[in-house]
Amino acid sequence: MPHSTRAAAVRLVALFVVGMRLATLAQMTPSLLAAMPALSQADRPWLTGATWVLATVMLVVIAAVTMVKQRPPPMAYAVLDVAVAVTLLIVGLWTVPVELRTGTWVGFQLGYALSVSCSLPAVRSRWLWMFLLVSLAVAEVVYIAPTVDGLADLTGAVSTCLTLLILGPLAWFGCRTIVRIGTEADEARRYAAAAAKAEEEHRARLAIHNGTAMMRLLVETDAADGHGALRSQAEVELNRMRAYLSGQAPPPASDATNLAAVVTALGAEFDDLPITVVADLAQEVALPRALADDLAAALRSLLLNVRQHAQATRVVLHAADDEAGSGWEVTLHDDGIGFEPSTTAYGVGLREVVVAQLARSGVDVEISSIPDLGTTVTLAQTAAVEETR
Repeated sequence: MPHSTRAAAVRLVALFVVGMRLATLAQMTPSLLAAMPALSQADRPWLTGATWVLATVMLVVIAAVTMVKQRPPPMAYAVLDVAVAVTLLIVGLWTVPVELRTGTWVGFQLGYALSVSCSLPAVRSRWLWMFLLVSLAVAEVVYIAPTVDGLADLTGAVSTCLTLLILGPLAWFGCRTIVRIGTEADEARRYAAAAAKAEEEHRARLAIHNGTAMMRLLVETDAADGHGALRSQAEVELNRMRAYLSGQAPPPASDATNLAAVVTALGAEFDDLPITVVADLAQEVALPRALADDLAAALRSLLLNVRQHAQATRVVLHAADDEAGSGWEVTLHDDGIGFEPSTTAYGVGLREVVVAQLARSGVDVEISSIPDLGTTVTLAQTAAVEETR
């Protein structure tokens, strides 16, 4: 099962809730000894005892459910928990002497209410959560109002209410923020995995497309039996596929990084075509190694298409720097059968090896074709784009 940061965050919040419940139970237990005399002297000892039993049962049950499910108490449990806390505060008016309601765990109701206010992260509705918190606060006001007798008592009562109104929201927002961070981390991990998968598929298409086309030519073309240039190209593509399968860096698509040299070398590979290479005006254009490799792979894919499909009697490969010195342009034209661009879907070679891969290098690709008149492909990069790479 894949790792989930969100699930880990939810478990962390659940442990926080369990810790709050058990800490409250641990703080209540010692004060029970001090409460025993009060229980025996109270007008309603059975009611006082029932409040202790109810609070203990709720603390244990909520902690157990949270621990078993490894998540904060569901909303139904949270609402029930608040209802019990409000009930204990109201009943505390008859079961807890006024002098024991603050500053002592004999009147455990305030501590229990604070624990409940920090145990509501599963309540997703902000309005419902605010209603539950305000209900606890109002019940606290009713519970401690009889203890107010002067300014000192008033400040103490206000501070007690503010404790619940501050720590409760801090716990709610903090827990939900932790879960949201975990959720976003999982989404980021899924996005990264999808991007890595897409990149790997892209690399695979780049690695095997030209090689597949070359092998098809070797199988289908009779002239291939004695054509050394075709066999040399096939060997280059075979080495490229082997490098991909072994996880190594692919060999350079061209030994040159000068635009004129790249274009001239690619034209020489396809000397079985009626090709004319004009690259004199590109002698001063230097290319980064990565761009030279991408351009060589793209031109090789285009010329393979010409060899396989165009049935051309003339092919012109032209390269030059821009007249204004702001970039360069490579044009490949053939007078073959052409195609209808508006109704013809690009194959893997044009779509991935040419258009997509060169776009990553900042090279614009324009393909125009007219049936029976031929096809022209223009690859261009401006100096402004080149400088930003």
